[in-house]
Amino acid sequence: LRVGKVFNKSGWRFYQNSELIFENARVPHANVVGEVNGAYKTRHGTFGDLELSANALGVCEDALEMATAQARTRWEGARYFKDNQIIQLKLSEMHMLTEALRSFVMRVAAESDAKTSDHSVNNVLLMNFATDVVQRVTALNMDVHASAGARSMDARVDKLVRDAVIWTHLAGDSVQRMKAVRRMKWN
Repeated sequence: LRVGKVFNKSGWRFYQNSELIFENARVPHANVVGEVNGAYKTRHGTFGDLELSANALGVCEDALEMATAQARTRWEGARYFKDNQIIQLKLSEMHMLTEALRSFVMRVAAESDAKTSDHSVNNVLLMNFATDVVQRVTALNMDVHASAGARSMDARVDKLVRDAVIWTHLAGDSVQRMKAVRRMKWN
């Protein structure tokens, strides 16, 4: 195994993509995951949405950690920034949304492993939810940093917002995403 060219890209640098080159690799039949040469189908199936949603969760966690650190260490007006009620509400919303996304990702992953009938429907809903959550949480992170009176925005804060916008491209806009929900069975 060797790693080929690592692609230089403007966004999503946390998501390394490069060629993996296997030369004379032998995998015992008992260790084959999925079907041979079936990775492309797996990547573009329901696993792809679950993977992207899990990545959105990682971005949300990073944004929450950054905002929390900013609130704990920033001193303004004779008190810490974390003591400001507006900042507390923003951090609470970020935490709530991140934990809700974590719970939903874990649920869909468990349904995927168990191959339940709800899996495909919840997978579509998860991607919709993840897209909305990652954009909201990164925007709140930017608000917390901007409220701190930062003269120039932290590059990481700005990068997370730019990365979050990519989910709109990956999942489609809200109308396109809700059209996908039509596959649901209405009882």
